[in-house]
Amino acid sequence: MSCECAQCRQHYRTLGFTYAVPTESEILEAYREGVKQWHPDLFENYASLRADAEEHFKQIQVAYRELREHNATEELPVESAAQSGAIKTAEKAAISFAGVPGCLAAEDFTEPIKAMIAGHLGTSDTAVAIVDLSGTGARAGSYSQFILLAGRGIMIRDARKVISLLWYKDLGEVKLIDRQTSGKAGFWQNLVGGAAGSQTKCALEIYRSNGMLFISITGQADDNAKRIIYQFLLSKKDQAQS
Repeated sequence: MSCECAQCRQHYRTLGFTYAVPTESEILEAYREGVKQWHPDLFENYASLRADAEEHFKQIQVAYRELREHNATEELPVESAAQSGAIKTAEKAAISFAGVPGCLAAEDFTEPIKAMIAGHLGTSDTAVAIVDLSGTGARAGSYSQFILLAGRGIMIRDARKVISLLWYKDLGEVKLIDRQTSGKAGFWQNLVGGAAGSQTKCALEIYRSNGMLFISITGQADDNAKRIIYQFLLSKKDQAQS
């Protein structure tokens, strides 16, 4: 049963429940609807509305996250969604990380990872792979920050726990840059596959089709993971444009 404390009631109001205390399934559904309604990408061409959308989007995520954490002893909607098979994963391996730390292809997802993905992705797309961007130290391997590669697009969760989406049809330039020599993607394209085990430090930059930077990945992930993601995104970009 959902909690009726003052803090939870405030979160319910953020998710659109003014009077009655919602059930767990109602909370999950309201969260998903709120994310779809207020995602900043929908307001990309409306500069005057984007800031308001970003704030709503952030509040919805905070409300849902804190409700989940506060009711951690109960059966959470994100867990039941994953356990019931709501998350869709790629039937065939579309990507392989060959044991690169912090990287999981769909067939290697653990139950906690499936539960987490289900809370964000639901049944709206097919999960292909996830890469931990939590960095080194105590947070490494926690997937508190991640890049999720799905069938139709990319999902990012950043340090503020804010989710951003980029559909492959809106994918722009993808660069793999040697941070020591400032070499561009073409240089790395020749090295991919033959440079396994190389310790060269590189950065992966992913852009929207309008030229805006979507994400830059440097020390958050293994260099080999960046190369694999780079090649995967190039293939997705080719498919989307063909």
